[in-house]
Amino acid sequence: MQRNPRRLSVQKSAITSQAIIDSLEDELVVIDREFRIAGVNAAALERYGDRRSAVVGRLCHEVTHGSREPCCLPNCECPAPIVFLGGQSVKVCHLHYHDSDGSTEERYVDIVASPLKDRRGKIVAMIELARDATGTRRLEAQSLGTSQNLLTLSTIAGLVSESLDLDTILNLALDKVLELMKANVGGVLLLDQDSQTLSYRVSRGLSQAFVTGVAGLRMGEGIAGKVAQSGCPIYVDDIANDPRLTRSVVVEEGLRAFASVPLQSKRKLLGVMNIASHSPRRFRPEDVQVLSSVANLIAVVIENARLYNEMRWRDELRGELLRQIISAQEEERKRIARELHDETSQALTGLGVGVQALLNALPIETSELEAQLGRIQSMATNAYDGIHRVMCELRPRLLDDLGLLAAVNSHVENQVRRAGLTVHLEAVGTERRLAAEIETALFRIIQEATTNVIRHASADSFRITLEFKEKSVAARIEDDGTGFDVDKVMTSRVRGRALGLLGMKERAESLGGQLTIWSRRGAGTCVAAEIPCDDVEAADGQD
Repeated sequence: MQRNPRRLSVQKSAITSQAIIDSLEDELVVIDREFRIAGVNAAALERYGDRRSAVVGRLCHEVTHGSREPCCLPNCECPAPIVFLGGQSVKVCHLHYHDSDGSTEERYVDIVASPLKDRRGKIVAMIELARDATGTRRLEAQSLGTSQNLLTLSTIAGLVSESLDLDTILNLALDKVLELMKANVGGVLLLDQDSQTLSYRVSRGLSQAFVTGVAGLRMGEGIAGKVAQSGCPIYVDDIANDPRLTRSVVVEEGLRAFASVPLQSKRKLLGVMNIASHSPRRFRPEDVQVLSSVANLIAVVIENARLYNEMRWRDELRGELLRQIISAQEEERKRIARELHDETSQALTGLGVGVQALLNALPIETSELEAQLGRIQSMATNAYDGIHRVMCELRPRLLDDLGLLAAVNSHVENQVRRAGLTVHLEAVGTERRLAAEIETALFRIIQEATTNVIRHASADSFRITLEFKEKSVAARIEDDGTGFDVDKVMTSRVRGRALGLLGMKERAESLGGQLTIWSRRGAGTCVAAEIPCDDVEAADGQD
């Protein structure tokens, strides 16, 4: 019995197409106008945990969500109305819940839905490509959460003046106290919280032998130790004959009149301040009262200085953490772009090549099948172009290979001009390669700024200027759009846009640079960033 060559060709094509579809890592589902599943690939079946025959023909929301009703907001937006009524592709995110080890876990799924048309152009079904985005969403939430935490620390640190250096404060305060008391001998002992001992941090009119000799004074030891232990001031007319002395170095120093007051802030002992003289002197109660009042003020300043130093340390840590987060984000972008290139885009390329091979092998009389395969090839080409655009947005290869200017130029050509805006890109100075983190920061700033122009500015045109200076590189993005109230956006409870602006600022400041935003309603917007860089080109350090 002679087999029909055309039927064999159709069967072979169907088998090949299904094999290609099953090779996709993403879940693929074909849904008809009645919301019933008309086809699935192996990845989707693995997710559903069922056989193909048990899935095909059932309602999609029944299979994916275990629900009798179609998907709806807020957790899931059904793409069917946009695809079937508008004939457009759409990307949505679904939030699924599933039980795991007795607890309910969230699963985020990114879905790209596209129309499937017959030869007359009528939409007969919808193709959904789904990918688990839970890890990415959690990383974004963590980064956002991490990014919001680091921002609060930066704001607090910015309110503190550099004049809060502890040694500077104590020296200035001691000089003022001695001037007030008309004395020339004194010092401040600070309490070591770990050893609970007192030692001089600053002093005036005291020998180094004395300062060293009383170092490590224990709580309750000597006059200063008893003041620290009790929290009450002590003053004597002649310390040389005082039975509370425990160290001979005090007598050897020739001190006579002696006043010691505690330094306390919020009932917490920080140290002791001593005022003395080499000649007899009577400290009046009002003198001690003045000293106690001044001591309280000094204690507050000491506490503030310690907090400032702690905040400065945290700020340095914040900067390091911020750099690590940005580095981790860029590495993740690289990884995703690499996976898209190595797996998805290659699979789509293989699909297109396979379909073309089938088209070349078809007999002349198979025009209908040829048209269908042509549409599949077109869909694969469009999907590849879309993935290529996503890869460029995630991490443009030109940024690593050719540098900042080439990457910005590609971004302008592929993203900005496609949006219908007139763009003028200008480079000032001698272009050179920069350190990878500087190129990345400036590119992300330009990318975020241009995205804001496209989404919010209602602009007709804008200008991007890159200026390569001797010690720095600057970027300036100016548009002729509607402008906005910068302060209002930055303090708005709707944080989406504000986070983008603050993210640009954090990127610049994390590398020792600065970013400024000027805008006014009806007068456009200007974003200017400048980051310092070394004279020597960083090309050798590029990967």
